[in-house]
Amino acid sequence: MEPDELAALGVYDPNDQHAEARLELLQYLVGLGASTEDLVAFQDALPALAGVLTIRGGPALTLEEAAAEAGVGVEEMRALARAAGLPDPGPGVPVFAPPFVAFAAGMAEVTAVFGEEGRNQLVRVLGSAMARVADAVVSSFLVNVEPQARRQDEIGLAVARANVEATALLPLVAPALDALFRQHLLAAQRTSNTDEDLVGFETRRLVVGFVDLVGSTQLGEELTMSDLGSVLTEFEHIAVDAVTAGGGRVVKLIGDEIMYTASDAASASAIALDLAETFRRHPVVPPVRAGLATGRVMLRDGDVFGSVVNLAARVVKVAHPGEVMAAFGGEADAGLRFEPAGTHHLDGIPGEVELHQVTRG
Repeated sequence: MEPDELAALGVYDPNDQHAEARLELLQYLVGLGASTEDLVAFQDALPALAGVLTIRGGPALTLEEAAAEAGVGVEEMRALARAAGLPDPGPGVPVFAPPFVAFAAGMAEVTAVFGEEGRNQLVRVLGSAMARVADAVVSSFLVNVEPQARRQDEIGLAVARANVEATALLPLVAPALDALFRQHLLAAQRTSNTDEDLVGFETRRLVVGFVDLVGSTQLGEELTMSDLGSVLTEFEHIAVDAVTAGGGRVVKLIGDEIMYTASDAASASAIALDLAETFRRHPVVPPVRAGLATGRVMLRDGDVFGSVVNLAARVVKVAHPGEVMAAFGGEADAGLRFEPAGTHHLDGIPGEVELHQVTRG
């Protein structure tokens, strides 16, 4: 594309002091396959367009075009996109990448096995998980790659090239996701319930644990955003490792809090005590507190629901820094002690709840 054509689009000013560098960037993007529509849409963020072009894998399609290529109805394509957590682009707006079209086409086989509602549940979980992965990747690029690239030039050609280099790793990601997915499927294998099979969802008896950082609000006021991010990252790494090593399962990370499950009280308690001890001695991360509750929960879309979850979430708020509180007692086995901690009124929980402080015997 010639300079006068770019100028006519309004994306290039030959009289600008950085005209030569911007022209080089624009021509680099055109070489990657940028259309005139792309250049106009990204004229204020041209370096990022390089990554978009590589990730997209072809021209963006409108909802109607994507549905036609996938061989599905427009409303079905819209429903799939919504289930995946993607915003409705509106009519005539090209946002869908060719790989998403292939994904939509393949969903017919999934529907045949799981049914439409089962398919939508799976797509919702996949969409949520992929959104988290994508956000983590973008954040890592912005923190670890882009600052160094920006120091190389003012206009952004180095950032554009860094985007291309980073997105060139995508072919490695698909096999990695497949391998991790298969391994997690093996780890998640379990037998069906005997008495709850007919209710339409899975229920199990589990111990639910919440572990949260004490004083995280004050920490956010005292630390820079960078330092706060480092503290939360360290908390997440240690917490996830401890839960996994203790035989539990991480349900989700909620900012300064981790929610996990374990099959028995001893395992759940040991995980919480390990974390309390680790962070009691940690030089940077503040102490934590933990709350545990046990009972039957509902497992759905990779999450855990029920009154037991609500109870554990309230119990943790009663614990002091370094303490592990449980809404159940137990024998002094497995090196654990359950000391009566009185009855408590917990927000949102009817009646008084008898709590025990868990320690190592």
